[in-house]
Amino acid sequence: MYRLEREEFVKSPYIALWSLLGFQAGYINAFGFLACGRYVSHVTGFGTQIGIALGTRSITFAIELLGFPIFFILGSFCGAIVTAARIERGLKPWFGFVTASIPLLLLCLYVFGFLGWFGAFGEELLLARDFFLLFLLSFICGTQNGCFAVMTKGQIRTTHLTGISTDIGTDLARLWFGNLDNKERGVTQRTNFSRIATFVFFAMGSIVSVHFSGRWGYSSLAIPLATSVVVFLAVRLISKVLDHRFSPNLDGVDASPNMIQLRS
Repeated sequence: MYRLEREEFVKSPYIALWSLLGFQAGYINAFGFLACGRYVSHVTGFGTQIGIALGTRSITFAIELLGFPIFFILGSFCGAIVTAARIERGLKPWFGFVTASIPLLLLCLYVFGFLGWFGAFGEELLLARDFFLLFLLSFICGTQNGCFAVMTKGQIRTTHLTGISTDIGTDLARLWFGNLDNKERGVTQRTNFSRIATFVFFAMGSIVSVHFSGRWGYSSLAIPLATSVVVFLAVRLISKVLDHRFSPNLDGVDASPNMIQLRS
C-alpha cells in the first residue's frame, strides 16, 4: 500500500504535521462561524440541525443545511478519486495534487473576499453568496480530512474532534487495563499523543482565528493559506519517501512482490 505505516505517522515530524492540520481546520471552522454563523469542518451537528428544521417544517432551511455535509463529502470524494481509488487500481496516488488544491481554493476565497464579493464580514447567513463561501470551506475541510485519512489508513483525521476523542478514551483503556507488549505500548502512547496534539492545536487555531478574523475579516484567510502551502510542501517530501519505498527502481514499478505495482 502506498501509505504511511502506523509506526511512522506517530514520529515527531508527522505529529507536527497533524498538529498543523488541526490548527488549520480549527482556524477555518472558527472563520466560517465568525463570517456567517456556521461551522464548516465537521458534519455531526448538522444532522441534528436538519432534523430540527424538518421537525419545525422549515423545509427550505433544512435543504440549505444539507449542503454542508454534502460539500464535505464531496471534498472527500474528489480527493479520493486521485488517492484511494488510484491505490485500489494499483496506481500511484496524487496526494500532492490534492494538497495543492487546498491553497488554490483558499486563495480564491481570499481574493473574492478582498474584492467584496461576499459582502460585509460577519453578516447574517441569508444570501446565496454566504452559502457559497461556507459550502466551499466545507469542501476544503472534507478534502483535507479525506486526503490524510487515506494516507494513514484511516488513522489520522484532523478536521473534527469526535473520532479522535473516542480513540483517546479507548486507547487509554488499553494502556491502563490492557495487556500490551512494550512495542505496542510505545506506539499506542505516541498515537494518543498525536491525537491530543491535534485536539490542542485545533483549539489554538480557533483562538487565533477569533483574534485575526475580527481584525482583518476575509483577509485573515491569509493564515490558513500560508499553512496549507506548508502542508503541500510537507506532503511533497512524504511522497518522495513513499516513492523511494514503493518504486526503488525509479521506473514506476516495484520489483518486490510484496509491494503494489505503481504505474504513473
